[in-house]
Amino acid sequence: MSLNLFGKNVVVYGAGISGVSAYDLVRSMGGRAIIYDDDPLAERATNSAGVFVNADVIVLSPGVATEKDFLYDAKLENKLVISELELASACTRAKEIAITGTNGKTTTTMLVDSILKASGKSSRALGNIGVAFSSIADKLTEEDYAVIEASSFQLEGCVNFAPHIAVLLNVTPDHLERHGTMQKYMEAKSKIFAKQSEDDFLVYNADDDNIRMMIERARAYKVPFSITHPTSGGYISSGFVCFKGRPILPLDELSFKGRELENVVASVCVASLCEVSPYVIAKAVSDFKPERFRRQLVGKICGIEVYNDSKATNVYSCLSACEAMDGDFVLIMGGARREEDFDDFFRQVPITLKHIVVTGENKREIMACAFDRDFESIEPAVDLQDAFDKAYAYARENKLKSIVFSPSSKSFDNFKNYVERGEAFDKIAREKGVQKVKG
Repeated sequence: MSLNLFGKNVVVYGAGISGVSAYDLVRSMGGRAIIYDDDPLAERATNSAGVFVNADVIVLSPGVATEKDFLYDAKLENKLVISELELASACTRAKEIAITGTNGKTTTTMLVDSILKASGKSSRALGNIGVAFSSIADKLTEEDYAVIEASSFQLEGCVNFAPHIAVLLNVTPDHLERHGTMQKYMEAKSKIFAKQSEDDFLVYNADDDNIRMMIERARAYKVPFSITHPTSGGYISSGFVCFKGRPILPLDELSFKGRELENVVASVCVASLCEVSPYVIAKAVSDFKPERFRRQLVGKICGIEVYNDSKATNVYSCLSACEAMDGDFVLIMGGARREEDFDDFFRQVPITLKHIVVTGENKREIMACAFDRDFESIEPAVDLQDAFDKAYAYARENKLKSIVFSPSSKSFDNFKNYVERGEAFDKIAREKGVQKVKG
């Protein structure tokens, strides 16, 4: 979609990084821009709702929910209401690859970007990964690839967003405090492919029941992937990640395990569609360094490995980390109380999980669900430091291989975000004597 902003009155709702970037982009495209924010102290912004009266276009930052009465009114008045993601997409000439999913989208975005760069292509990782797409959208050319991590918050406000390659990794309950219902969450995710044409590609997880239902009416060329069975797209067979019957890279060279392999197989599909050679894909993936606080090895103490998976902010992300562990381990979990359902977690935990230490606001709910599912090797902790002490004591006494901090919950009970929480865990681990592993 192209968008003519010249001479238009544009209100950008939200004064954060995305909002300010959208404001600058509108001005560079000849539009008259104003930033509105609910916070009267927000810099560069007004909090006078009167600015919406004369608006031709309203651009929503990711933090702004679309279900507001005055936004409905604006649409009824034929004002264009779009997300910052769609604004950027409408103002760029780059080849767009958009990646979404409840879990794994950051890792997959980084993987695809790394593979494209390794092949000599000009690629930029953008979006929810931390760099606003609108900050460079108008500077990218037809030769550039925009690899976009697209959250449900960003997709929610999209109207005509249509990336050339869309990727759907998995869809499990998350952010229901924003979307209200699982159905609305799925509808937001579906906007990544809703406006694609037959000339576009939809790479999707064929193992995910929700996704198979969501994509039934998709018009794009469908490219399935699976980590459990062969498909017409990407899959795992005889120790290799394959694409359309061709072995691409061996599993024994990967640090990814269990459900984490979804990210790898999806990335192989995207890279293959972009005509990257198997050799380049294999080398780029084997050289890849995971994102911070995603099952990251902190070090060892008395031979016990300690992993920091603070980025696991929902049940299924924690389960993915558990399934990826080699050997017996103890898990530290818990955080902010939301509407999580831990029943699936305790139905699917691997037998290598020998003990759980719970801390945080939702520890009572987690323990109750564990007992309901006959998982009795679980104990509460006062705080994160107490949790580490109890996990270490259990691991040492029972000669376990590792300790995994994978909260399964948001961090807002005690921390600003998962990064602050991850840094706090690293600090505790170092103070307790955990030493980095050389090499």
